Amino acid sequence: MKGQGILVSLGLSHVAVTRDVRPLSITALSSRHGYSVLECWRLASTPVDYMSAANYLLGNTAEAVWSRIEPRTSVGEAWAPHVQITAPRPESGPGSVNGSVCPASALNNGRNRPKTEVAYGMPGTVQSSVLIAADLKSASIIAGHFTEFPSNEPTILVQVPFANNRAPQHTVLHGGPCR
Repeated sequence: MKGQGILVSLGLSHVAVTRDVRPLSITALSSRHGYSVLECWRLASTPVDYMSAANYLLGNTAEAVWSRIEPRTSVGEAWAPHVQITAPRPESGPGSVNGSVCPASALNNGRNRPKTEVAYGMPGTVQSSVLIAADLKSASIIAGHFTEFPSNEPTILVQVPFANNRAPQHTVLHGGPCR
């Protein structure tokens, strides 16, 4: 729903979720010095125990988009159309790599270019299957990121833009994807 907060729910096997409060760390495509870069962000949202799951309120969101991407699609250089959370998943189930992203600028060995970092999106954990894309073309003015979907199966991509292109409150833990 437009203008409502997005709630990410992570199913856990125990009921006392709030006793073990864990901040959510997530890989983000961001911009630094005009280049798209990968960073590991720790979100400021703390989980709320609801329906035997840890639920994280991430902020106000706009209308979500559900996309189907054909197998072995290479997008090439790209930028986030909006600051958004995105989650790729193969249409027919787990087992293969769904998508990968890295700063396109890092593919060239120019001066002052960021180090090459690669992140793969695949089913499993938050760190491997959810990404915040915040490298808008207005910020990554020198180079965007490189995106491809090398799976042999179609990939379903859910994109949930944040209202007013505002990323959720976060702290950068380190450069590169979360591990």
